Amino acid sequence: MIEQLGNGLLLGLIVAIASVSLSLLYGVTRIVNFAHGEIIALGAVLTLFFSSSPESSFLYLDRFSPLGSSFIVSSIASILLCGVFGALLELCLFRPLRKNNYGNVAVLVITIGLSIFLRHIFLLFASARPASYALDLQKREDYFGIQLTPRNVQVLIIGSVVMILVGLFLSYTKTGRAMRAVRDSSELASVSGINSDYIITLTWVFSSMLAGFTGIIQGVINNVRWNMGFLILLLIFAGSILGGIGTSFGAMFGGFIIGMLVQLSVGLSFMDGHTEAKNAIALALMILILLIRPQGIFGSKERIS
Repeated sequence: MIEQLGNGLLLGLIVAIASVSLSLLYGVTRIVNFAHGEIIALGAVLTLFFSSSPESSFLYLDRFSPLGSSFIVSSIASILLCGVFGALLELCLFRPLRKNNYGNVAVLVITIGLSIFLRHIFLLFASARPASYALDLQKREDYFGIQLTPRNVQVLIIGSVVMILVGLFLSYTKTGRAMRAVRDSSELASVSGINSDYIITLTWVFSSMLAGFTGIIQGVINNVRWNMGFLILLLIFAGSILGGIGTSFGAMFGGFIIGMLVQLSVGLSFMDGHTEAKNAIALALMILILLIRPQGIFGSKERIS
């Protein structure tokens, strides 16, 4: 099992950041966004498009050949474009739904349809085969008994710094406090002078940028696939629910625990030859925790009056 510890840290980081972005969006908007995985994939696909050489045949349409930009520039551009995409989703789709008082079930079905639509758009324009960024191959090295490549260590450091910065942003900035105020009560936030629509749009932008960043590091660690976000979406929901959906710090903790457990379970003896069932252990733990504490580890019970 110890040989899976490095992979567990990496998967835990991916699920933790994605869970924070999903939980933050739910907390402020009360939207269960099943298209969140496709925003994750969008960040990875855009980065691959921007950074691949112009001779690459990644895209189906030749006139949209890759740009050959540096990986850093491509990553920054992709994260920003994910934020723009999130803003467009809010302004063009979800705000009209909210203003017309569509029910939660209708919005949920719309996010499922949006997920399927975007996933197959990726498949239409991108190759169905897994692709990799144009980065040098690296050998695994020993870091305190954990086998990782130097690039994986960099990903762990950068991802950890991003989670710390997200925590500081939500806790100490005016915008972060406004997001938490709208999460607690949009009506009271409006009475206190907070523009709820503006904060909801900012939340979509911030959540989508975090999702795009998650897709990029997932592509660095593994590879880029058209359905890569959908493949981990169940783990993201599990992490958010386990920690307490709507609570950013709880989702961060829950996502990391889920990711670690899923990868470490591969090393169990009875999982030999059945690694495709590795998600079952983490999900079983989530169900057990929710039977004991339905609001999640860090969630609070909602009062009904």
